[in-house]
Amino acid sequence: MNIAEDMVNNSINNFKLALYIITVLVLVIVAVTGCVGGEASSENGVVSEITMSTAVDTNNRPINPTTVFSVDAENLFCSFRLSGFPVGAELEAQWIYIGGDPDAEAVTGKNYVAETQTAVITKAGQGYTSTVYSRTNITGYTWPKGDYKVVISVDGLEKASTYFKIQ
Repeated sequence: MNIAEDMVNNSINNFKLALYIITVLVLVIVAVTGCVGGEASSENGVVSEITMSTAVDTNNRPINPTTVFSVDAENLFCSFRLSGFPVGAELEAQWIYIGGDPDAEAVTGKNYVAETQTAVITKAGQGYTSTVYSRTNITGYTWPKGDYKVVISVDGLEKASTYFKIQ
């Protein structure tokens, strides 16, 4: 063999080795992501399209989306879309009064968790759901003015949040 043939053979062998390594890496990546990504899990599940509204339709989609409510609003709705969570996962919605009304803050302080609601996911796949926070049924009661937040968690993992105001 001459030097030129040696160089060609080395190049071909190096190319074959590189191709082999790339093939093995691709197979490993497909095997790992296929096993992890193919199954529903709380870590990989997604909460999206989180929207405050004055009502929801029969599919829990928001009607009259808004980020500002009046102090005498009866109900505050938070609609959102779930995808990729396993059946049996625990869904939690925290309604938090951030602050803005000195009288209310004197009683609750800032970042007060006013309401926590829980539910269990009963269907696989994806779809909308909602949570509603209703005004206390006390004559003359109105919501404290200020800034609020809803935090959505699944199995203890915070997945989404949205902000709104009461004026």
